[in-house]
Amino acid sequence: GLIRLVPGDPIEVMMGERRLDPEAHAALVKRMGLDQPLPVQYLDYVTKLLHGDLGQSLVSREPVSHEFAALFPATVELATAALIFAVGLGLLLGVSAGLKRGSLLDQGVMGLATVGYSMPVFWWGLILI
Repeated sequence: GLIRLVPGDPIEVMMGERRLDPEAHAALVKRMGLDQPLPVQYLDYVTKLLHGDLGQSLVSREPVSHEFAALFPATVELATAALIFAVGLGLLLGVSAGLKRGSLLDQGVMGLATVGYSMPVFWWGLILI
């Protein structure tokens, strides 16, 4: 429903720089079901979703499930590496700070943890890039 509030046309986004004549535009609107009322479009979307059809990408015109399957292994690899790094470093620093309670190391680790926890994830991403 929110896509209806955004200016622009999904057909024009899909076609990119190329312009469509009005007949071809109308045919694509009908083929994609954008001429139906919003509740009908939503019901159609949910029905397809329950059958495993995630739809078609507007940019690449490939099924979203193919793009998801192609990119998901890299996401899992990155998340696993980040988890191993975070757990390893976190345990090392946490145990070290616990053994030397009240020391400068403890104060530094606690300060770093507080800053890290209080900053939004997207900000950390920008900083780490």
